[in-house]
Amino acid sequence: MRLSRPLAALCAIAPLLLTTTACSDSSAGLVTGINDDAAVSQSIADPVQGKCSRFASRGVTSVINNTGVDIVLHRSRDCSDPAHQHGTYLGTMLSIVATSGQGPWRSFTTVGWPPPVPPN
Repeated sequence: MRLSRPLAALCAIAPLLLTTTACSDSSAGLVTGINDDAAVSQSIADPVQGKCSRFASRGVTSVINNTGVDIVLHRSRDCSDPAHQHGTYLGTMLSIVATSGQGPWRSFTTVGWPPPVPPN
């Protein structure tokens, strides 16, 4: 049985489209933290899903999330927060600046589904 050319092309392209869609939830990219007071700028490439990533010891007061996943910013270096305070949620491709008296962020965790293949 012969397949028409359009149907054959669709059958060849469909698996590629499904593979591309499945890989879209990725933590690939950069999370950049800046602390103007301490003249610190730090970029973390491809943060590992579900693990705590640390900023420089002085912390950062603004963050740019250029990854494919959302992150939660934390005040401590071990991705925890003081009692009765919650981490700061930062969506993908967004940035945030701490308000005065808020204090620096010292770590972050990724949020969402893990990527289908482990990074590197």
